[in-house]
Amino acid sequence: MQIKERVFVMRLHKYSDSDLIVHCLNSQGARISLFARSALKSKRRFGGGVFEPTHYIEVVYQKSQKGGRESGLWTVSEAQIVKDFSKLRSDYSRLQLGLYFVHLIDQIMREGDEHSGAIFDLLGNGLSSLEESKQLEKLKLHFEVKLLSNQGVLAIAESEAEFLKLPISGHATIELSEPSIRRLKTHIQGVLREYLPFAHDANLN
Repeated sequence: MQIKERVFVMRLHKYSDSDLIVHCLNSQGARISLFARSALKSKRRFGGGVFEPTHYIEVVYQKSQKGGRESGLWTVSEAQIVKDFSKLRSDYSRLQLGLYFVHLIDQIMREGDEHSGAIFDLLGNGLSSLEESKQLEKLKLHFEVKLLSNQGVLAIAESEAEFLKLPISGHATIELSEPSIRRLKTHIQGVLREYLPFAHDANLN
């Protein structure tokens, strides 16, 4: 069966000199891993840097065939960029934060485990906001609060509830005192280190 859908590119794994395993997030909030044969060589099918983390792409894929039987791999036959969030790649701080968003979600995802479309929407809205935001630290905090709250592992004070009520595009309008911001950051970092053991590889400061 051939499937066509739009996904976010999360992470790449080099499989051979020319092949890639592309880990993606689909609209149900689940990880899918795609085998892209000759992706490092084929400019016709996979040109333009289509498989870059943070890219929002449209892919066509199907189960691989091996010895007349279906294998466990999904093989991607077509891929094209829908949105590349180009402004992130002209600003190092924005790009690093975008990759951090992807890293956190990648730590949460498990193959075939659907987390609902909320995480998919959070990533898309977070990356869109990141292209224009002038308050990156507050955006980062807002993203973390929404992600961890979605997972049911973060309880926050009533004074901080605006982070949950407002869409992530409204991060700049949230008003908290500096001591409250510091307390919330410390709390979030503790939860991240406990909930996501490998999250220390990303920038948590």
